[in-house]
Amino acid sequence: MPPIPDDRCDCGSGLRASRCCHQTAVEPTSNSVLYWAEAETEHAADAFDRGDADTARRLCLEILEQIPAHVDALTIFACLLQASGPIEAAIAVLRRIQRLTPDDLAATQDLVRLLLCTVQLPEAETQARNAIRLAPTDPTSQALMAMALTEGHQPHAGEFHYRQALALAGPDAVTLANLAWNLKLQGRIEEARALYRQSTALDPAILLTWLGWAQTEEAGRDLDGASRFLERTKRLDPTHAVGAFEAALLARRGNPEAALAVLEGAAGTPTDLDAAGWLEKARVLDRLGRHDEAFAAMTAGKALVRRDGYFYAEQEASHMIERLTGFFIAPRLRLLPRPETPPAGPQPVFIVGAPRSGTTLVEQILSAHPSVAAGDELPALSQLIPILPQMLGSPLAYPDALSELWMGDQRDGLDRLRDEYLRRARKLVPLGAGTRLFTDKMPFNELHLGLIALMLPAVPVVHVLRHPLDIVLSMMSHNLTHGFNCAGDLETAARHCARMFGLVAHYRREMPLRYLPLRYEDLVQEFEPNVRRLLGFVGLRFDRRCLRFDENRRHARTASYAQVTEKLYSRSLYRHRHYMRHLEPVVPILESTIQDLGYSL
Repeated sequence: MPPIPDDRCDCGSGLRASRCCHQTAVEPTSNSVLYWAEAETEHAADAFDRGDADTARRLCLEILEQIPAHVDALTIFACLLQASGPIEAAIAVLRRIQRLTPDDLAATQDLVRLLLCTVQLPEAETQARNAIRLAPTDPTSQALMAMALTEGHQPHAGEFHYRQALALAGPDAVTLANLAWNLKLQGRIEEARALYRQSTALDPAILLTWLGWAQTEEAGRDLDGASRFLERTKRLDPTHAVGAFEAALLARRGNPEAALAVLEGAAGTPTDLDAAGWLEKARVLDRLGRHDEAFAAMTAGKALVRRDGYFYAEQEASHMIERLTGFFIAPRLRLLPRPETPPAGPQPVFIVGAPRSGTTLVEQILSAHPSVAAGDELPALSQLIPILPQMLGSPLAYPDALSELWMGDQRDGLDRLRDEYLRRARKLVPLGAGTRLFTDKMPFNELHLGLIALMLPAVPVVHVLRHPLDIVLSMMSHNLTHGFNCAGDLETAARHCARMFGLVAHYRREMPLRYLPLRYEDLVQEFEPNVRRLLGFVGLRFDRRCLRFDENRRHARTASYAQVTEKLYSRSLYRHRHYMRHLEPVVPILESTIQDLGYSL
C-alpha cells in the first residue's frame, strides 16, 4: 500500500482529515482491496491480542486510508485509542462506528464512558439512553445510565438505574460505592454510609471508595470519620492527588496554616496543582488574609478550568436574554391566558440569585421550618424549557413558543406546563405529610422569571442580592458551571451578572411578580427581623427553629454546604474591599448595577 499523506486530522487519530472527522467521498472499493483489507484486519486483530499495539495501529491506519468505513478496523482502532489516546480521537472513531452500526452495544457503551470522562454530559446521557434501548437488561447499560444522570445533576433518576444494575448483576463493590455517592448527593448520608460499609467489605482495596466515604463523612459533619477514611485513601496510594480535599478538611477544622502546608507540600512545583487545588489554596489564603496571593491562586485555577474547555457561552447567553426581553413585554403578556385551575399539593418557593450570593443560607433557614422541604438545585425548570415547544405544538423555540397560548386550542397550556414542572420537581424533593412548601434554588433561575410568573403567578420568588463585587469575587474562588459557564473568568462573570440583574429589572417593569428582594448583608446584620420578613412573605408563621439554621441536619448539596453548618458570621461581608486592585477591570461593567441595587463602591 502507498504511504499515508501527512494531512493528519486534528482529532489526533493519525488518519488523514478526509478519512476521519472531515470525510470526503471515497471511490468504490474493488474486490481485491476488500480481500486485502479482510486479511490485514485479521493481522491487526492478532497483533492487538498479543499486545503489539504499534503493528495493530499501523495496519488499521493503512486499512482505513483505503476503506474509511471498515467497521472491524475501526473497532480495533477505537480499542487502541482508548488505551493510548488521544481520548478525543477515540470518541471520534466510536461516533463513526455508531453511525455505521447503530446497534453496536459495545461501541455505544465505550462512547458513554469516554464522554463521561471528558464531561460531555448531554451527549453522554443521550448515548446512555441508546445503550438502555439496545439492552435494558444489561447491567453495564444500567450503570452507565446511572452515572450519566448522576453526573448531570439528576441523582434521583440515577439512583433508579444503579438499583437496576445491582438487581441484574448482584452486588459489586464499585456499583455499591457509586450508589453511595449518588445518595450522598441527595443528602441521604446514613444510607450512603451503609452502602460504603458494604462496598469496602466486598473490596477494601479501591481507593476512590475510601475517598468518597471520606467526603461523605465530611458532608455529614463527622470530621473525625472523614480524616480517618482519608488516611485509608492515602495508605492505598500515597501519590494520589487528595490535597485539595485534605486542605478543605483542615481548613474546616480551623487550621488554615496546616491546610496551606498540605497544598504547598503537594506541589513539587506550583504547576502540580490542578484547578481544584488552586481554588482551595485561594480560599485558604483568603482566610489567612493574604489577599494578593489568594487572587493569584484564583487566577491560576480559572486558567486551568478554561484549559479544560469551560468557556462562557456568551453569544448563546446574550441571544437568549435578547429573546426573553423581546417576548416578555406588557402589551404581549396582556394577551396571554392565565392558568385555569389552581395547583394542588405542596408549592414551590423559588430562591433565585447568582451562585455565592447567599441562596443556600436562605434555603437552610426556610427548610428549618417544619412546613418546608428543601429541594436544593432542582433541574425541573431547565428540563421543561427544551420540551416546552413540543408541549405547546409550536414550531418556534422558547420563549417565542409561548405565543401558541394565543390559540384557542392551547388556552390550557400554562396549566400543562405548570403541572409538568411540579411533576418533575416533586419527584426530587423529600416531601413529608406536613409539607406545604418546597424550595427550588437553582442559581440564575431568574433567567426564567417570566415563565415562572406565568405558570405559577401566586408562587413566592425570593431574590437574594449581594454586593456584585462580592459575588464575582466569590465565583472566582469556586469551580462553577452555572450561568452558561460564566465563572471561568472575572470579566465574563461580571458581564453575566450585569445581564441577569438587567433582565430581572425588565421583568419587574413588564409584569406582576410575587417578588421579594432580600439583601444578604441585611440578613446577616439584622438576622431575626429579616427571617420574620422572609417567613411572612412566603406565608408561614414565625418559627424560632429558623433562627437556628446551623442545627438543620439536612445536607446542603452546594459549594456553600460547609458554611451553612456554622453559626451566622459576617466575615464574608464586603470582602471585595480587600481585592479592589484586582477587581478594577470589572468595576465599569458592574458600576451601574451596583448603584441600581443601592450599594456603593
